[in-house]
Amino acid sequence: MTDPIQELMTEGYCVLEGAVPTNTVTELEQRCRELHLDPANRSLLQDPNDDLYQTLFSLANLEEATWEFAAHPDVLATVRGILQTGIRIGAICSKWVKPGSKAGGVHVDSTGDLPARLPEDPWLVNSMWMLSDFTESNGATLIAPGSHVRRERPPRGFPPDDPMMKKITGSRGAVVLWHAGVWHANGANTSEDEHRMGLNISYYPVWWNMYREGGHQPVWPEVFKRMPAEMQELNRHRVGRTRSGLYERP
Repeated sequence: MTDPIQELMTEGYCVLEGAVPTNTVTELEQRCRELHLDPANRSLLQDPNDDLYQTLFSLANLEEATWEFAAHPDVLATVRGILQTGIRIGAICSKWVKPGSKAGGVHVDSTGDLPARLPEDPWLVNSMWMLSDFTESNGATLIAPGSHVRRERPPRGFPPDDPMMKKITGSRGAVVLWHAGVWHANGANTSEDEHRMGLNISYYPVWWNMYREGGHQPVWPEVFKRMPAEMQELNRHRVGRTRSGLYERP
């Protein structure tokens, strides 16, 4: 059996298959659709004007079922093995990729104020739960295996359909984890009627300043009180009502 930590450090990503029962995943996918469509949550969309590719923030507050995914023991063991320090959650958000959505820009994560030569040690492990099947045609995550060892950002305008970009396909209930420095993007949804829903959860070392992360939302105090102990430990740094005043500027 492949060691996910070794695979992630070598390839830049790993996939844990069947991590959550299918019925649990199906229920959360449907709930995410409802939350995306609720007008009350429009301000929590990353781009309210983009109907084909939607990112909805603040899911820790909006849907308690996401906590099971965020604190999944296999995911946490892998993340801790990669970061080699205490960890905390940056954000929990859902990503709905609808038919007709174009591929996103190829990028690395959370490097806005990092030097051109990126750190050798990982500064973030990101994850995407497959709440629906990720297929060749419905916008599966694209990753360039091994690109993290370059320790550099992709060239401006690097095409997402370049041969080095691999589609990470899988069945609902799987989760893909990746090194922040690996080149990646959301794929284009070229299908006629397949909707792709993913649950994106980011994990940072305890020393990372969360102010860098635009769009990340705090956990409301009354929600934090209901969380089990492990989720409280992962989220105690981001308890509040608004981003304003929550994170210290770097």
